[in-house]
Amino acid sequence: MRRTPDPDRAPSTDPQRSRPLRAYLAALSVLFVVAATGALGAGWWSARRDALSAARADADFGARRAAEQIGRQLAVVRSSVQAVAGSPGAAGVYADPSACRLSFALGGTGDEGHLDVLRTDGTVACSSRPPAGAGDTAAHRGASWLAGASRAAQMAAPVTDGRTGRPAILISAPVAGLGMVVAFIDLVSLGATAGGVFGGARNLEFTLLSGDSGTVLTRWPDGARWAGTPVGLSRFVPPDSGGDGADVGGARRVYGQAPVEVLDARLFAGADRSAALAGSRRLVRWQAVPAGIGLLAGLLATLLVYRRITRPIGRLRAAVQTAAATGDLERTMTVSGPREVSELGAEFAGLLAVVDRELTERRQAEATARELDRNYRRMFESSPYPIYLFEVTTLDVVGANDAAVQYLGHDREALLRMRVTDLCPAEDAAALIEAMAGAEPVERGRRLRHRLADGTVTDVEVTSHLTSFGGRTVRCAVLDDVSEREHLHRRLRQSERLESLGQLAGGIAHDFNNLLGIINGYASMSAADVAEAASDDPAWSRLHGDLLEIVAAGDRAAALTRQLLAFSRADEVTEPRVLDLNEVVADVEKLLRRTLGEDVTLVTRLTAAPEPIKADVGRLEQVLVNLAVNARDAMARGGTLTIDTDAVTVDDHYAAQHPGVRSGRYMRLRVSDTGTGMSRATLERAFEPFFTTKPKGQGTGLGLATIYGIITQAGGHAQIYSEPGHGTTVAALLPVVDEAAAAAVAPVAAPAPGTGETVLLVEDDDSLRALTERILQRNGYTVVSAGTGAEALELAGDLDTLDLLLTDVVMPDMQGPELAVAMCAGRPALPVIYMSGYAETILAARSTLPENAMLLSKPVSAHQLLAAIPRALRAAGRSVARRP
Repeated sequence: MRRTPDPDRAPSTDPQRSRPLRAYLAALSVLFVVAATGALGAGWWSARRDALSAARADADFGARRAAEQIGRQLAVVRSSVQAVAGSPGAAGVYADPSACRLSFALGGTGDEGHLDVLRTDGTVACSSRPPAGAGDTAAHRGASWLAGASRAAQMAAPVTDGRTGRPAILISAPVAGLGMVVAFIDLVSLGATAGGVFGGARNLEFTLLSGDSGTVLTRWPDGARWAGTPVGLSRFVPPDSGGDGADVGGARRVYGQAPVEVLDARLFAGADRSAALAGSRRLVRWQAVPAGIGLLAGLLATLLVYRRITRPIGRLRAAVQTAAATGDLERTMTVSGPREVSELGAEFAGLLAVVDRELTERRQAEATARELDRNYRRMFESSPYPIYLFEVTTLDVVGANDAAVQYLGHDREALLRMRVTDLCPAEDAAALIEAMAGAEPVERGRRLRHRLADGTVTDVEVTSHLTSFGGRTVRCAVLDDVSEREHLHRRLRQSERLESLGQLAGGIAHDFNNLLGIINGYASMSAADVAEAASDDPAWSRLHGDLLEIVAAGDRAAALTRQLLAFSRADEVTEPRVLDLNEVVADVEKLLRRTLGEDVTLVTRLTAAPEPIKADVGRLEQVLVNLAVNARDAMARGGTLTIDTDAVTVDDHYAAQHPGVRSGRYMRLRVSDTGTGMSRATLERAFEPFFTTKPKGQGTGLGLATIYGIITQAGGHAQIYSEPGHGTTVAALLPVVDEAAAAAVAPVAAPAPGTGETVLLVEDDDSLRALTERILQRNGYTVVSAGTGAEALELAGDLDTLDLLLTDVVMPDMQGPELAVAMCAGRPALPVIYMSGYAETILAARSTLPENAMLLSKPVSAHQLLAAIPRALRAAGRSVARRP
């Protein structure tokens, strides 16, 4: 169609607008060249600046890290030297060099130096590097540093190691009157270690200068040549403010520097300047080629546009403007020009309709997708379970909800830079990679371990499935922390095991107590019978001593059974009273300070606001003594034993994690030592009876088991915390009571003999019954004995006078409490004394003993029995005077 001039548009008379298009193209070409040249120059300058800045940053980092590493190593060596010099065993080395057991290593190959114990004349008494001969032993004689090192601790560099002939750092500490302990740290090896560890990809050069910058202490590489060399003999140029300097060989480098805190020295780390700039030069050359090609292509494209496209497009533009004004695209698109342009005009109208339809559909699809994405995000982010997404092939974390960020402890940006293997302990990484490689599309209940940001390792159950995220195939993992559940299961299993062991121990002790009662009773009576003859006859005297040894052994065996009964919580019914835990600790502290030894420091920290508890004071004292003895044995070289008390509140969360503990107020007793500690396997069996890690013959394995039984019997809870090398803490929680502390119990007076009172003795063990009958008869009591409950009831019916019932608890036909009830039916005020080695099964349902009754724990000594009978008679209001 023909173009019609616009009658409203006047011809242009502006000279600037009348210039030909070629002028614009020429100006545009010049502008392209200037812009390309400026861009290349700016790129080169920026690349050069960035390269030097990156090199300087790497050098600063390497210098700082290497200086910190050297400082830590020197501090460790100095501490070790002072520890060896101050050790009591140092004097023994001078007296007996064969006792030498020194070692020295900084974590490298072992050539970093050596540790020597020197005499005052400089000869070697002991060394981590055994002397090669007599010359090596006397290598330090006449050294300039020898006199000063024998008087005070020193650190100097460089000095010549007399044994190796190499420059070294000297660290020394005197041993009063005997010599000194000296460590030599080889400077060449020190520089090589720093370079090998911190050289990095840039192969940083390290130079360590003395504090006055006058001496090269060491250098890497070529440390053997430069260690100990004056700086004036090198071509070293200190770096300026920008980090530019020259190394000892004169090569230009970009330096970073850092002080070595322990040593008066400064460490320089240098990156090769030419190597740092080589990348920027290559970058500029590579950029110049595409820039030139692009410039030429742009010029040609401009010319082509001008020759073949600009004019037809101009005509098409006018036609489109007309179509936009009239709305009739089909009629206005018939423009002259190339066939492509005319076809473009013909198709443009249809294209507009298609585009409009597709845009409408796309807008609808995008709205639907946005709604689905919002719903998914809302569900993903609001889930209370930690959820994260990771790519299947690389295991990179690509998404995480707020619960996962909070649970794992990493911020979201850090979490998205990690892999799944970074979230688990290092030892689990290989197994996790293998498991993910063979994982099913949907997995449920896979057990894994996760390491949180604070280092805590937790057990989790992971449910995961494959999905798509951002165009990648990922796996969505939902975490369920089961650490507390596993901990609770372990605690429950341990409680069940201890309960079964306690029942077994109690049963054994019950039968053993009867035998011990017979042995101790007959031995005691026999010893009393021969005591008078032993004073005059040596043969009887030896027999009397043997009998006393039997009694002593029986007492020790009885103590052992009491420990078993305390563990099983089946011991004799104690006499608990309300007391102040602080007072118990203060009383035992006096004993412990005399018995622990001078190498153990006892520290007590008692709460300022104690609350009353109800327990047997003797049992609590036994707990403290047992724990103190265990702590002393764990601190063979001495240490600190700390006893502290505190009032605490146990909440429902803690009670749920510790079976047997109820929420409420408790007094906490903790005994801590700085000993060797326990392994995890030992810790799990610590409360088991007869389990011990001590050598054979040095422990029964009942100490901690007894403590467990005593604390549990008092209604409390015992727990052990220990790590190998970090000592052990035993904590006991004792429930607080709402009563005032009772006054101390007065000492019991010596038992008085009987005055003819009638005692009904019921015991199914014939030997023990005969022994008890003899003891009572010899001490003024009238005894009527029976072997069963039925026989006892029959005999009691024939007695006009009965002052006391003395009965065993466990009998074949009738239990002791049942017999007492039957007897008291006709004699309401009859006092009763029970004897038993294991009374839990009979008295478990009772919170206290029956009225007018007391319980004696087998084996019952004659003293215990004779002291208990008058108390029982007085408690029942019976007269103890002899009746006519």
